[in-house]
Amino acid sequence: MEFFTPGKFDFQFTKYFKIFAGFSLLCVLVSLVLLVAPGLNYGIDFRGGVEAHVAFKNNIDAAELRSVLDPKLSNVSIVNFSADASGRHEFLVTAQSESRESVTKTLDEALTAKYGAMGPDTWTVERMDMVGAKVGANLKRSAILSLIYTCLLVSLYMYWRFDSRFTPGALACVFHDLIVVSGVIALTHMEFSTTLVAALLTLAGYSINDTVVVFDRIREIEGKFLGKSREELVNHAITSTISRTIMTSATTLVSCIIIYLKGGPTLRDFATVLFVGIVVGTYSTVFVSTPLFLWADKKFGTGASKPALKAGRA
Repeated sequence: MEFFTPGKFDFQFTKYFKIFAGFSLLCVLVSLVLLVAPGLNYGIDFRGGVEAHVAFKNNIDAAELRSVLDPKLSNVSIVNFSADASGRHEFLVTAQSESRESVTKTLDEALTAKYGAMGPDTWTVERMDMVGAKVGANLKRSAILSLIYTCLLVSLYMYWRFDSRFTPGALACVFHDLIVVSGVIALTHMEFSTTLVAALLTLAGYSINDTVVVFDRIREIEGKFLGKSREELVNHAITSTISRTIMTSATTLVSCIIIYLKGGPTLRDFATVLFVGIVVGTYSTVFVSTPLFLWADKKFGTGASKPALKAGRA
């Protein structure tokens, strides 16, 4: 499906590269500030604590349950992830603590005082897991390293697949997407868990895939544009691939919307991060990676010798 055909659709993307470069730089700077203050809202996976699956026989509101537990436990997070026609509600309660026993005791006392003694006719604790602070710190370190390694491996892949002219754009594109999406996570105060780390790693792969498509087209038509400017080459490459980019992104966004609506509370943050990341990644493919290709081409590649090519053809 071709919505934009070179020759019929002649939008000059390169004319606006400087404007969007300033916009991208502003987004990255704001995101970095947000990552420092207020910072990421690390979940139990990273900060350590206790996670309890609590089921109530009757219809219990999450806000009501929070009002009961907030004064008793530290950094409480409550997610209502199941409800049925009979009125049974299930919640995932997480709290920061170094002792499983103390949380168990506090939870029992608080819920008993409000809803009665634990039992099949009132409330039950279906499961309780403990994550130590040391394990959480190791997970945080591993998550950060996994993102860094991903960016480095992407750089090596781009250098092997193409050449040094394409590597800066690809690397900047991945870093741009990860930083901006992380800034959105900090701004919205989502709980940063291993699930969101998986979403970020998925976005890194998705972003580089879009970038490779555009770079492949640039390399494919380089030999046909010896007498034309690099800006014309880039505009032609973007125009000839943008239909594919829009269709791919739109299809994936529909999947994210369905996951958000039907996947339940536990998958909503994951779907939201993917949705934002796909939008940001589509933008950065056009307005982050290709401008840096032009810069690197003039600095290291054939763009520096373009006048000589013209003279040779003349």
